[in-house]
Amino acid sequence: MKSSLLNKMADGATDLSELLGSGPVQTNLPQSTTFSPIVTGGVTPFIDPQPSGQAAVSYKPQSHMFSSIRFAVKNFMVYFGFFAAALIISLSTPRSLILQYIPNTYTSGGVPSYMGAAILAGVAVLIAYVIGTLFGSLI
Repeated sequence: MKSSLLNKMADGATDLSELLGSGPVQTNLPQSTTFSPIVTGGVTPFIDPQPSGQAAVSYKPQSHMFSSIRFAVKNFMVYFGFFAAALIISLSTPRSLILQYIPNTYTSGGVPSYMGAAILAGVAVLIAYVIGTLFGSLI
């Protein structure tokens, strides 16, 4: 057998041991288990390496988070202003104080007319704006 191998090598063929070198011989395992492991030099290749002398967790400014919270609180104050305005206008005493000096704001049954409702809506928007701006400026 060796003589036939030497004859083939004389024909220009390369010896198999020269191609494989002195590496281990693979057994008949499935191909998924026969690859060689990744050699990384002591670090995990799946995370970004940290430069030496720098902490793993760095400080990040929280100004964006603070402005988001501030914006949310200001929007809440606007909604609170609309709620307070609707509450004030729905009470009978403020409604009668607002509409008593303006003619044609009540119907014959004592219910506010369309013009009275429009005036009350305008006053409610004004109250909501004032409350929202006042409380929003405090934040």
